[in-house]
Amino acid sequence: MPLPIKDVLDMIADNTRRRGCPVPIPEKDAYGWADGLNIPRGGETVLFTGLLYQLIPYIDSLVKYLEGMEKTSVGALVMKLGKVAGKVIDVTKIAGPPRERVGEQSRIVRNIAMLLMKSGVSFGYLYEDDMYSGVLLHDLGLDDDFKEHANKVYRKLKEKGVKTIITIDPHTTNCMRKVYPEYIDNYDLEVKNYLEVLSEKEIRGKDLKEEVVIHDPCAYARYEGIIEQPRKLLAAAGVKVLEVPDKSRSMTFCCGGPVESLSPSLSKGVAGQRIEQLTSMSKKIVVMCPICYSSFLRVKPDDVEMRDISEYLAKGFLEG
Repeated sequence: MPLPIKDVLDMIADNTRRRGCPVPIPEKDAYGWADGLNIPRGGETVLFTGLLYQLIPYIDSLVKYLEGMEKTSVGALVMKLGKVAGKVIDVTKIAGPPRERVGEQSRIVRNIAMLLMKSGVSFGYLYEDDMYSGVLLHDLGLDDDFKEHANKVYRKLKEKGVKTIITIDPHTTNCMRKVYPEYIDNYDLEVKNYLEVLSEKEIRGKDLKEEVVIHDPCAYARYEGIIEQPRKLLAAAGVKVLEVPDKSRSMTFCCGGPVESLSPSLSKGVAGQRIEQLTSMSKKIVVMCPICYSSFLRVKPDDVEMRDISEYLAKGFLEG
């Protein structure tokens, strides 16, 4: 049975207004990745994670919950009753994410920070003031809620004296660089993506002698032109990149996100198509987006290996 879309949207918007995120996430899981790295607090240039990598395990729990309701005739009623009772919002009360998934995402963010540090990039971190960008609100058409949230995030960054942010995922990058200026007067933040920053450093790593098929996320390839940078970095780490003919770079194929919260079954079907395309080239897939990773994780065969690009870069540039 189709989910009641308005109720799902209201849930996401209400959660973001009240908690700052589309789903609740403990502070330790949001900011704990930085423990022990001694990253300076604040500064004019900061690593702005947008919390998307950290949120993904919790979004996965929400999607799993919604997927179950999509299959039952009482799903819409449960949503409405839960919305009235205020209980459907906190999905961690329904099913918390596996701790290994939370740890996996934290390691990705930590690796990215360490790669920047190893490359000599100076940056700070806002810790508890590192905020979610609100990109899901924009993607789902919740313009008024997005504008309110975006202005709140921007005010916080300006209060902290931030002039430049280094982003770590495609959706946050595009949101902060191209979308925020449309909703915020006199927007003047400089936005750099970590792959862009690292590719400018001409860093070299050990030869991993790996061969992978690459999946370009839409927000990088279509909207931000971040195509050659990841390939350059992988090559520098000794990783040979394969591409799906006619369905890579700016012609990349959708992963199925971020509509998974509105139609889990549709999202899953699109993800399955893309996995078939990718595995026709290799059973080792490299992704660059937490949403893509999450979408593919739901459908990939057990014998297919999938890693975030930061894992290959960390192995090539940080180990040994």
